[in-house]
Amino acid sequence: VVMQVRMVPIEQVFDRFPRMVRDLSKKLNKKIDLVLEGKETEMDRTVIDEIGDPMVHLIRNSIDHGIESPAERVAKGKPETGTIHLVARHEGQHVIIEVKDDGKGIDPRIIGPLAVKRGLFTQDQIDKMPPEDVIKIIFLPGFSTAEVISDLSGRGVGMDAVKSKLDELNGTLDVESKV
Repeated sequence: VVMQVRMVPIEQVFDRFPRMVRDLSKKLNKKIDLVLEGKETEMDRTVIDEIGDPMVHLIRNSIDHGIESPAERVAKGKPETGTIHLVARHEGQHVIIEVKDDGKGIDPRIIGPLAVKRGLFTQDQIDKMPPEDVIKIIFLPGFSTAEVISDLSGRGVGMDAVKSKLDELNGTLDVESKV
């Protein structure tokens, strides 16, 4: 009964994202639809309080780095409007939260050279890493793929903050990406 009392729907976290996506897409001149699924999924109140900021970073990254401009999308044969899916669901005793976008993906061929350029790895180390490990470099403190530092990205405090917070909450983080 005590555990049940502590459970609240993730809806209160999800509800702040439609406006954020709308504002950022307008600011970046992108067309983006946000699809929310599983708003009724319940989580412990303390996790709900802590999970919002990491989700903000993930969604902002999808908007800034993932979803291309309408012109780029059309040139690639994609619809002009990008889509971000935010999904919450139960799997056994765990709650899975997915942030998916139909953008350009995380390209290990871009991440690897940037990591070498920034002195985090040698080219030999990068060459020996599988692509999925190269992609995980984005979670290192201070790492950013942004060319220009802006109020939205390039400061190197996004993805490592997500990983740190999820580690703190005894959560796990997986990345699947297709260029």
